[in-house]
Amino acid sequence: MSMTESRNMEPDVTREKLLRAAADLILAQGLQAVTLDAIAGRAGVPKEDLLQHFQTKPILLDALFDDVTQRFAGAVAAEMAKDPDAKGRGTRAYLRVTVAAPADDGEAHVMRSLIGLMLFDPEVRELWSSIWDEAREEQLSPQEQESPELTLCRLAIDGLWMSDLLEHRTVSNQTRAAVIRRIEELTRK
Repeated sequence: MSMTESRNMEPDVTREKLLRAAADLILAQGLQAVTLDAIAGRAGVPKEDLLQHFQTKPILLDALFDDVTQRFAGAVAAEMAKDPDAKGRGTRAYLRVTVAAPADDGEAHVMRSLIGLMLFDPEVRELWSSIWDEAREEQLSPQEQESPELTLCRLAIDGLWMSDLLEHRTVSNQTRAAVIRRIEELTRK
């Protein structure tokens, strides 16, 4: 696609293309390779068009982080819609999506880079918190939010997710599967 053709794309298409280019750059060369010029070049979009969407690299990374987490939250919501049992539904959906999330190595690599950014950037950390607070309120009933048992399940799920994300598996696949089954059982009590 020529630069002229990219100007004719709808703004949402251009934005998505820029976010995908940023994620691809992170995958291919790491977070340090992400510059506005590199993203514009990879997306085949004039830098002026990029600047209409993202005036700075931090703004673009915030948008990428928001995009990744919103897609995850959407997957959890879709999984909840399939579960007829209201008790523990949000936690079970979170479990199912979380243990499936690392299946896409590219997505996991982007998420690792963004989590690294979150650890060192208070603004990104605040963005992460606000997204997950909003998702938690939408996906968990008040009883589920306050349940110590379901909170324990979600913390265990986070531990599984982080272990998978960092590719640090200290348990066998058999034990991991048993832990997942046990968490699922606990969400129904």
